[in-house]
Amino acid sequence: MGTLRPVMALTMVAALLLGAAQPATAQPATAVTETVTITSGKPRPVMVIGQVYAIHTVEAAGGTEPYRLSVTSGGLPPGMLVVGTSLGGAPTTPGTYTFTLRMTDQNDLFDEQTATIEVREPTVVITSGTPRSPMYLGRVYAIHTVEATGGTEPYRLSVTSGGLPPGMLVVGTSLGGAPTTPGTYTFTLRMTDKNDRFDEQKATVVVAEAATAFTSGEPPAATAGKPYSFRFTADGDSDIAFALAAGALPGGLTLDEEGRLRGTPGSAGTFTFTVSAKGYSTSATTEVSLTVAAPAPATPTATPTGSTPTPAAPTATPTPSDPAATPSASSSTVAPQPTPSPSKVSGAWLPITGPGSPLVLLLLSVVAFSVGGILLVLAYNRRRSFTAPE
Repeated sequence: MGTLRPVMALTMVAALLLGAAQPATAQPATAVTETVTITSGKPRPVMVIGQVYAIHTVEAAGGTEPYRLSVTSGGLPPGMLVVGTSLGGAPTTPGTYTFTLRMTDQNDLFDEQTATIEVREPTVVITSGTPRSPMYLGRVYAIHTVEATGGTEPYRLSVTSGGLPPGMLVVGTSLGGAPTTPGTYTFTLRMTDKNDRFDEQKATVVVAEAATAFTSGEPPAATAGKPYSFRFTADGDSDIAFALAAGALPGGLTLDEEGRLRGTPGSAGTFTFTVSAKGYSTSATTEVSLTVAAPAPATPTATPTGSTPTPAAPTATPTPSDPAATPSASSSTVAPQPTPSPSKVSGAWLPITGPGSPLVLLLLSVVAFSVGGILLVLAYNRRRSFTAPE
């Protein structure tokens, strides 16, 4: 009982406190609205009838996934449809189609995008060149294939105006055969696709009798030691090849199948030879006379005018063993003075290296002084020996 009282007291206090406390006012939840935004680009603006296009997927950001795609106004080109959040299909009807795409999220929030698609008729374009011309009678020609782009394959080739040369015909998308009648033939080729769309090409073929003939003139003269080049040409047949038929080319020159005569001739002269031009069924020859001129003489180097002085012969110098030798002099030039050489003065033992040399004068003074002193001493002693004593 004693323990129960404090518990009851505490319970009553807690009840009073809870009763005194005022209940908090409930705040309404704030609604958060997100915006859906289409982030992908628009579908391609130009499409061609019958061409199957890769799926164009519409992408968006914001809102709550999953999204759903719909067309709310206008309409897609016939042959195209919405699959999930993408567009796909192959348009079947030409025209311009404007429509509005709507991307909606789980909470019915959405964004819209307006697009326009132009559906065009497919264009067929012949991309290959015209058949070869001229052609020659009896020659079987490789097949000429007509090529095209655009439209829907397979293509078919036909001649809509004029006519092919007799002996030629259309096989699939190609021309072939061997013409049998000479003449000029103008015709129109038409390339048609699966949906009867087409392109046309006009062509002219000349059929001639093969008759090879040279069309190049005489080759110009050459010069020995200098590079040379000339080309023979011929017409009237196909697959013409050139060769040396007779004679000999100047040394250093060659002739190839294309008709090029080239090289560097090594010697002068006149050379006669025969060149042949052989086509598919005919050939022709021409005789050639080629002159090779000698190289021009070298231009002499200019020599300075005026006389060049001739150096004088060295002048002989007298030696002691040949005192009679004297220097020689040219009448037109002055000989240089000889270099003094040592000589001896008559009656003297001292060599002289030059007139009035200070060294010589000094030596002569010393000798004279010495001799004078000796003579003075001798004279003094002699006088003393003859003097009588007192």
